Amino acid sequence: MMSRSTRVPLRKDGVDTMTTVKTSIERLSAGMYWLSEVRNLAGVPTDLSRRFVRTYKGQRGLWGGAEQREGRYYYATFLDLMELRIVNAFHISGVPWQRICKTAEYARQRFGTDFPFSHRRFQTDGKDIFDRSGYQIEQVSRGGQLAFAKIIGPSLFEPMDYVDDAPVRWYPAEEWGLETVGRNVVVDPRRSFGSPVISERFIPTDTLNLNFEAEGRDASMVARSYEISEASVWCAVRFEEELARRSTKINK
Repeated sequence: MMSRSTRVPLRKDGVDTMTTVKTSIERLSAGMYWLSEVRNLAGVPTDLSRRFVRTYKGQRGLWGGAEQREGRYYYATFLDLMELRIVNAFHISGVPWQRICKTAEYARQRFGTDFPFSHRRFQTDGKDIFDRSGYQIEQVSRGGQLAFAKIIGPSLFEPMDYVDDAPVRWYPAEEWGLETVGRNVVVDPRRSFGSPVISERFIPTDTLNLNFEAEGRDASMVARSYEISEASVWCAVRFEEELARRSTKINK
């Protein structure tokens, strides 16, 4: 498995080097997540995210329509990651892909964006859009009574910061209910290529956790080395421990 630091495999064909560099920079500024990272961070099954990126985005031109892979490895952008959280919520509730895509098309027209599910107004306007797509929510609920708000609830929208109603930062620990970390760890595509970082000085959590282990689990020494608070070191460690736990649980 590739590590988070292994972001963009180097091209070796020598073709159009400047274009390749420019494209890579654009990709990295949008955030770049291998599908295994999407699974571990957002709990989205790899087969679902692969279908989203390869089939519905890449081949059918939905959600901005782009081919997103390096060699044989598919990846998602930050906005893909935010959309996939909503797509996965629909999927878990039994909504078929056809209706998910139709709802996305209606929402795209309503909000004027290629990433409508993570648009802040989808939380309030989503049910009306979903109903207009021709698939009443009662038809997809397992008990027949599951309300739209139970599928697309506040927990999917509150752990984010928005600019012009579009998500720009995500706080996964807050979404997970990890109160000891909360908003002290943030995912921001403009920081460390979208890797989780601590809010203080934006140092990647995995970097701090690796140094914490290398220093014999001495948080004070790591804090001095990076000129940050011990509290930030512990937030990074707790975040990485929870991420590892979630990864193990998902992969069972």
